[in-house]
Amino acid sequence: MSTIDNTTLSTTNAAIAMAGQVAEAVVQHDTSAQPSIKLASLGVPAIVCVESDISAPAQNGLEAMEQARKNWETNELAASNKRLYSILRDAYSYYLVMKQDPNKGARQDRALELERFIKARGYTFMPSTHDMTRVVKCVFGVDRRRVSAYSIALREALRQGIAAVDLVSFIDENGGVEQIRLGGSKPLSVTKRAARAADEVLNSDLGMLKFDPKLFAADADWADKQVVIVATYLPTGEFQANAVIRHSSAVNAALAAYYSQQQAKLRETIKSEREAEDAAIKAEKQAEKELKKQQHEMMASAEKAALDQQTALADQIADLFEMA
Repeated sequence: MSTIDNTTLSTTNAAIAMAGQVAEAVVQHDTSAQPSIKLASLGVPAIVCVESDISAPAQNGLEAMEQARKNWETNELAASNKRLYSILRDAYSYYLVMKQDPNKGARQDRALELERFIKARGYTFMPSTHDMTRVVKCVFGVDRRRVSAYSIALREALRQGIAAVDLVSFIDENGGVEQIRLGGSKPLSVTKRAARAADEVLNSDLGMLKFDPKLFAADADWADKQVVIVATYLPTGEFQANAVIRHSSAVNAALAAYYSQQQAKLRETIKSEREAEDAAIKAEKQAEKELKKQQHEMMASAEKAALDQQTALADQIADLFEMA
């Protein structure tokens, strides 16, 4: 058992007494009017740390945060979205190959790979789950909200006949994945389609038409406004006007129909160009294959000729030895 000298005991007792005085001082001075502890009167060194007032606004704090946000949007967020869209494009391309590739073997390989992956990860789906959703879940995991948003965006691209190479542009032009998700898989409204077609239609000029005032009276209230003319196309190439509709809803419906028609033509043109490009690539690959085949046949023929020549020479030498 260790011994404690008088000096240590005295120091300990003094510390205990001092602590009691501090506690009593805290209780006595703990008032709402002036809470304080006079540390100087205790005769002990003390360091008091005072926290800064976090409620005080920093100099140019909002400007600095605004600039940081701009840098984040311009650099980090843009790069992150670009990478995300490229992964979505790969997932979209995987689905297209699995469903639309002309090669049946390629389609089957993708489908089998998808089933094996789902089984390996232990994912479960309803029988009615779209295969696009299955692909997205395999790529992006089990977060339901994220899988749902990405699947909706890709299915909307699928509904509009967007090619895999055009998917990133499609997402950018439509305000991103979230904006497409909010719009769902529904087509653009009549008003939105009309607005997109208005500039193109109004800037075109097909000629002037003027009707008999007895059949169609002029109306100053409709000056510089659009109308819908119902006409019949004749075998002569002329149009026989049947009615003039002066109603904004009819104009919007006509512009929306024009927009849908132009988009269909555009998709058809892009599809034709892509098919022609694919055919050219296929023809080029076939030509390369035929060239390699011819080269291989020529090499085989040359090797066979050389071997025949060697065999004939060996036979001649053998005959000479026999004669000798």
